[in-house]
Amino acid sequence: MRCTQFVGLTDEARDFLDKNVSMVGSHPCPHCGKMTEEIAEKVDDGRFTIGMFDEEIPLSTFRLRDGRIAKEVVQAEPWSSGPVIFTCLEVEGLRIGEWSQEAIDNA
Repeated sequence: MRCTQFVGLTDEARDFLDKNVSMVGSHPCPHCGKMTEEIAEKVDDGRFTIGMFDEEIPLSTFRLRDGRIAKEVVQAEPWSSGPVIFTCLEVEGLRIGEWSQEAIDNA
């Protein structure tokens, strides 16, 4: 079966966000009403259209504690019964948490 596979960010990129993303205040859970913990401050939830199905893949943009912006960008999109989407972070033109070529080749 042909389908789009979204791999997303590396653990390194997720760790970077955990340590550096700006957090916004708690808010009530829409299901139970309890206050949730702080959440990452997203600036934008962009979309990237890809593949033979013209699917929209969500790509997030985060504000960092130091005021810079971290954008999730597509690093690679090899095909294996459809596109396999690998993303990384981009901050001021520098990429953080890129996938190794070996990981991409073995998708």
